[in-house]
Order: sequence, then structure tokens, then C-alpha cells
Amino acid sequence: MTDEEKLLVRTLNLAKLPTRKIMDILSFLRHGPLPYTKKYVTNVRASIRKENDGYDMMQLPDYFRNKQAEDPRYYYKFKVHPQKPSKVLCIFWADGYSRKMYDLYGDSLSFDTTYKTNKYNLPFAPFVGVSGHGQNCLFACAIIQDETINTFIWLFQTFLECMGRKQPRTVITDQDTSMKEAVPEVFNLSKHRNCLFHVKKKAEEKCCRTFVTKGDLHADFTDIVHNSLTVAEFEKLWQEMVQKYDIGVVNYFKIMWKERRRWTPVYFKTDFLPLLHSTSRSEGMNAIFKDNVASTDNVISFMTEYEKISERIQDMEREQDSLTRTTKPTFWVHNELEIKASRMYNRQIFYRFQKQMKFAAQLHVDVVENGLRFEVYKSSMLAEKDFRTRRYLVLANLKQEKFACICGKFQKDGIVCAHILCVLVNLNMAVLPDKYYIQRWKPQDRKYVRDKQFNVPMELTEASRHLRYSQLSTILNEMASDGARTNQKYLYVVNESERIFAGLDEMTKADELRELQARGVAVEKEPPIQMQVPHPDGYDNLQDPDVVVSKGRPKSRYLTAREKFLTKKQSKCSHCRSQDHNIATCHNLHIDKSEFEKKKPATKKPTGPSDSSTSKQNGAKRQRRKAPATQVEGVL
Repeated sequence: MTDEEKLLVRTLNLAKLPTRKIMDILSFLRHGPLPYTKKYVTNVRASIRKENDGYDMMQLPDYFRNKQAEDPRYYYKFKVHPQKPSKVLCIFWADGYSRKMYDLYGDSLSFDTTYKTNKYNLPFAPFVGVSGHGQNCLFACAIIQDETINTFIWLFQTFLECMGRKQPRTVITDQDTSMKEAVPEVFNLSKHRNCLFHVKKKAEEKCCRTFVTKGDLHADFTDIVHNSLTVAEFEKLWQEMVQKYDIGVVNYFKIMWKERRRWTPVYFKTDFLPLLHSTSRSEGMNAIFKDNVASTDNVISFMTEYEKISERIQDMEREQDSLTRTTKPTFWVHNELEIKASRMYNRQIFYRFQKQMKFAAQLHVDVVENGLRFEVYKSSMLAEKDFRTRRYLVLANLKQEKFACICGKFQKDGIVCAHILCVLVNLNMAVLPDKYYIQRWKPQDRKYVRDKQFNVPMELTEASRHLRYSQLSTILNEMASDGARTNQKYLYVVNESERIFAGLDEMTKADELRELQARGVAVEKEPPIQMQVPHPDGYDNLQDPDVVVSKGRPKSRYLTAREKFLTKKQSKCSHCRSQDHNIATCHNLHIDKSEFEKKKPATKKPTGPSDSSTSKQNGAKRQRRKAPATQVEGVL
């Protein structure tokens, strides 16, 4: 491999291309087969990764300081070992854009950890939220030493310190016991909820046999969890389900009932948790990182990929801003209600509102009290039937233009439900009152966003040319994007730029004149002696963290609950042969064991003439196989 090819491999390695694609590119450039193997390229990539071994943490503080010079709102913090101050345990960071997004959309927070993202096997912990377009947004990230209570407390306290002590209204995590203790202690003003998906998945794994053998239990369980309208309804239906399917002795159902206030949706109807039911957004963010980083990468490589992913998230937000601002959506009925919603909502949120409009067309309304109380229910003409038929109570106050539905969708997601829309149609109301278009889902005022992004303190720009260049590049890129939309805007920007360039030329001439005058009177001085001064942040000569034993996912794929059930050898009670229990909990011990044993039917041996002759022929063949070669030749 030539030196030029090694440099190319280094570049392609930064782009995270797999080895097979690197081989294809090298072969294409050579116009033929390569004189080295795929294993050789893999070894070259491994040697590149090992160049920073042992110096990972020594480079990281400089990396963070450079990022902070470019972005004044960039925040970072290390946790070091109490007995070894240079040994890194945890790393936390957040860029200026992420902190701005938390200012706008930090009312809800999804938090989860994942493994296999760095060579130290340390858990990666992103803080994820929902943007105004309903997309994932990244608030902050951390690499932590373990998943203990003390580590989570340090992490959450650092997060609040970074975000100006602003707490989210709701926090959703998995059922980790350490998080259960740490979240309420730090986020004491927030509502903590466990991930519904994890609870249901664990129920299907631990109670797989019960769900398979109990008929409609799974459908009943899903309906009770997802569709219960009140706490009283949920608790009543749960107890009826336990009695109906005789699952009172199943241990995990007992655990779910005991912890029901931590995961059941009906207990969180009035808590604002927009478009979040589980930690799937955190897991989706984890999946993005795992697609771009490897378990053998060092932290510097990980940070490089973090920059790319963060930029990709920002690009998607800008794309949605542009779509909302410059294009028109596809309308369904094109009435006044739909047209106004398209102006008030961001595009993706409008499409969610549109789904509620379509669902409202499948509903019927019964007037319980004229102008005050309504009952909304699903049409019986629909092919898809619900497990239980429910009637949704909607209260209205026409004078104050107030509406409330028992489903609580507006309180949770900030989007009006189909039941209220159905009542609006019944009352011949053309539009939805403005109070039901919350600010979170509206298009952001571009001036407000621009001020947040470019309002940098003067003392910071005064001391850093690099920061001034970075800020001007961002401003001019946005100006070019807007100016290129129409010819009128283009000509305006060109004319103004000529005026600006003329002003800059005058300022440059004045600066050069002052510099010449200063040189004429200046006295030559000896250059000052440069002394190495520790950085004010105190992070100098840091050491790499220790490699820990990972408890993350295995290399092979996890089996689903169904696959486990089908492949696992079914255990039975040794007394009555039932699969529902073992002999320790058997209720049939008073019955003799012989009553449960399966008697095999006796099989008669064939005695027909044809069968007898066939058996004789088979016996002769076996004798010939056993006979020596000389005997066979003699017979022949």
C-alpha cells in the first residue's frame, strides 16, 4: 500500500466507511485488483485508531476549549476520581444550539443510557426532547462511569447547572432502580414516569406462557392499559381481568399492579408530555449514534461523530422551518378550520391535527345537555371494532369558548382531540379558538430565533477573531439562503453588499494608517517570556478512564418473546403433567399420579403374507451385506 493510499484510508476512516467499501474505492482508483488483502486494510485502520491510545483525555480538554472559543454557550464538565484527580470518571457536554433548544422545548425530557459506543465500555447518556416540529432534539450528552445513584445525581445536577436550574415538567425513563431514586431527588419539581413500552415488553417476556394459554388476555390487557379513561375504570377493569383469567398468582402482574402509578397512562392524563409515551425517542437517538460509532472508538472520535449528528439534527429543523414557511400543505376538506390550523401549526404538527380531523369524521355525538355536555362515540358501521365500546364525555362553555374532553389529549400533547373537533362540527363552529393553538407548536418568529443564535456578548467577540468569523459565516449563510429565493431579494442583497464592501474598505484603510503611525513612534521591546500557565478550568493532564465490563447488549440478536417460548423446552408438573405450574404449587397432589399418565395405545405387529415375505427379503439382504467377499463371489 502506497503512502497516498494510506492517507486516503485515513480520510475514509474518518468518514466511518466500512472496510469493504474502502476496498472498493481503492480498487477503483487502481483500475484493477489490489496487491493487499482486506485484512491488511483492517490492520491499517486499527493502527490509526491506536495512535491516540493513552492520550485520549489529554486531548479532550483542548477540544472542548476550542469549541467554547467558537461557541460561547458551549458547556462541558468532567468528574474525576476523588483519590486520583487526573483519572476521568464522567464527561458532560452541551453546545449552544442544544441549550437554546432546551430554552424553547425543555418542558419534557426523555433519558436513557446505552452501551457499545466507546472503547472504555462506558454508558452513553443523551438527554432527548421533542422540538416544535415533533422531531427529536438533543439537549445534552454524557459518558458516565456506571449507572449508580450517585453517578446519576451528579449527572442530573450538572444538567440543571448547565440549563440555568430550569427543570422539565415531566421526565420519562426506564424502570432502572437507580434512576428511580435519583430523578426525584434532583428534579424535585418534575413528574417522573416510567416507559410504558418497557413495562409491556417485560410483561410479554415474563408472562408469555400466560398470554398464550389465556386466549383474549393480551387484547384485554392492552385495552385496559391504553384506553382506560379514569383511574377508577382502570382499577376496576384490572381486578375483573385478574379474576376472569385467574392470574392473581402470576408474580409480574402483582408487580405491575403495585407500580401502576409509575407507568399507567391514565395516571398521567393531566401531565404535559408531548408526543412521548416511552423512551423510544432516546432509543432512536442511541440507534443513530450506534450507526456512526463503534465500540472500539476513542472519545475524540466519538465527539467528531457527535458534531456530525448534531449538525444533521439542526439541518432537519431548518428544513422543517423552511417547509412550514414557504410551502402549502395538502388539505383534506379545505374548510376554515383546516386552513386556520395550517397557518397556526408547524407542518408536521398540522398533519397530526389533520389525523384528528379524519378520526372525528368516524364519530357520532349525542347531546346530553344542550350546549354543555356531549357524549362522543365511535360509529358502529366501522369494520375495525374496539375491544370495548367507550363513550367520551365532552364539556363545553360556549360563552367562554372552553372545551374539555375526558380523554385528556389536549392536556398531554397540546393538540385538540377528535372528540372536541366532532363537537365543534355539531355546534357549527367554523374555527377553533386561538387558546387551543399553544405556542410550542407554532412557527417560531425568525427574529426571536436569530437573536437567540447571534446575540453574543461583545467582550467575547472582541477577544476572538475565530468567533467573529464563525458568527459572521452563520449570518451570511442565512442571508444568502433567503436572498436567493427571488430575483428581487437577490438584487437587494447584491446592492447592499456593495455598500457594505465600500464601508469595509474605508475601515481597512483607516486601520492601516493607524498601524503605520504606531510603527513610526513605537519603541522596540523584547518579546515577553512565554510561561505555561494552567487553564482556569483546571482540567490539565487528565488520564483515560478505566475500561469497564460492559453489561450492554450481546453480539447476537435478542430473541423475541414468541421465539423464546417456541424454542424453550416446556417444563411440566411432574405429578399432573400440567404446564401452568410445578409440583411445589400443584393442587392435584391428592389425586393418584397414575390418573394423569398418558397410556400409549398398543400397536399390533403386521402378520399379513405380503409383510412376511417383505421381512424375509430384508433379512436376506442384511445377511448378504454381512457375508465376506469370497462367499458373495461364490454365490454369484
